[in-house]
Amino acid sequence: MVTFDCRAERVDGVTLVTATVGNIAEPTRITVRNRLDGPLWPPRTQGVPAAGWSEDGFEGVLRPETQALGYATPAPPSAQPAELVSTEPAPDTTIADDRLDSADAVLRELGDPSPPAAAVPTAESVHVAEAASAGPPGPTPEQDIEPQPAGRQPSAEPRTAAGHQPDQQLPDAVSQWLETVAGRVDRAERLAEADSLSAATAAVRTADGLSGVRTVAARGETDEQMLRALARRAERLADRRAAATVPTETLSCLA
Repeated sequence: MVTFDCRAERVDGVTLVTATVGNIAEPTRITVRNRLDGPLWPPRTQGVPAAGWSEDGFEGVLRPETQALGYATPAPPSAQPAELVSTEPAPDTTIADDRLDSADAVLRELGDPSPPAAAVPTAESVHVAEAASAGPPGPTPEQDIEPQPAGRQPSAEPRTAAGHQPDQQLPDAVSQWLETVAGRVDRAERLAEADSLSAATAAVRTADGLSGVRTVAARGETDEQMLRALARRAERLADRRAAATVPTETLSCLA
């Protein structure tokens, strides 16, 4: 008789479920269902769910040996996270991926032909490239100049419509750090907004799998604190610099 055991472990806001199926005497088709209240994130091969996995659980043929099945979910764990729904002998021992009779099976076998995400230009990267090739921006129209507090002279440096310096004007080290944090924020937003299996699958894939999800979760509070500290310090320095008017003409006369 087929045996079934399962357990769940909570790691960095993600529940990892492991099920062990044993005492398989002959090729057997089994059905395992997720019992936790949340979307199921299946194991993936070449970016697509491994053979036999669906949004409900696993259904496939297991051969005569102990098999381990595992998946992840954002739902909280429970004492019985999964259940063995059915088992039956399987005369056809050839699984779908062996036959390569589906698009997902071919993709699992040969890999994803799409270029890596880092090689695909985004709207922001195109904008930066166009701005760099066009040279320094022209003077800001008078109506677009941000009102300045009394005693502060308007900056002659170019500003965007939101009143902020363009990213390409920042020092390289600062700009690179902000881009790195922005990438983690983008992935966190996708993971937080995932409300379906397809959305959760895409979000986890964008985050480079479960290890990437753990990294995003672990760095969230630190990133927020560092961004707020940077904003406060930058604002204080900007106020001090704006108030420090250098009397060049007076100094030239004294010299």
